[in-house]
Amino acid sequence: MNISSILLILLTFSMCGALFFSINSGFGSIYDLSSSSPAKIEIVQFSGGDRYNDTIRFQDNVLILNHAGGSPLPLDFVSIQINGSGNSYLGIPGSGGMMIYGDISVFYEHIGADQKNKDFEKNNKEMLKDGYWSAGEKLILTGNDSENASSSSVFVMVGNNGSLSNNTSNNYGFSSETKAEVLVFQKNSKNLKQILLKKDISVSKNE
Repeated sequence: MNISSILLILLTFSMCGALFFSINSGFGSIYDLSSSSPAKIEIVQFSGGDRYNDTIRFQDNVLILNHAGGSPLPLDFVSIQINGSGNSYLGIPGSGGMMIYGDISVFYEHIGADQKNKDFEKNNKEMLKDGYWSAGEKLILTGNDSENASSSSVFVMVGNNGSLSNNTSNNYGFSSETKAEVLVFQKNSKNLKQILLKKDISVSKNE
């Protein structure tokens, strides 16, 4: 999957706020299975806050998802998108840039360990051991999961007034006490994207 396809889908969701049941894109078609999913996915916790505004670090932004039953999901076939309000670092930390606040879209290309940092592996050791997300296992995502700005399977776009930039460090913070949208996708054997979960949730402040 190339970066232009990923960014096109992120922009489509974040700008329009619409759910397309069939989209011609790099992902192929997307179908909503959230009401009859082969796996039941639940949100356990979403807490965080803006980097600096709330004196909270990117890694303090935590989304925990639980596989509550159904089929095991291959890690490389699961992707996640989070939309809301928050911030990211525009540019590369230490090499010039600035913190930017506004609308934010985060996309996890897959939920395996490839191109993510060591903390992601530590947080998800149980799930990663056999290559499947199985019933009873939790998936823990944080705002600092990206390996680095140039090599990442986590992509972050942020901006204002309909203008989103992808030139970020691929780290993220979501504003506390705001609403965010969480989507979990599965790619099936026919290379079709299926929505397993689509839910709005309030982001609580990570104290």
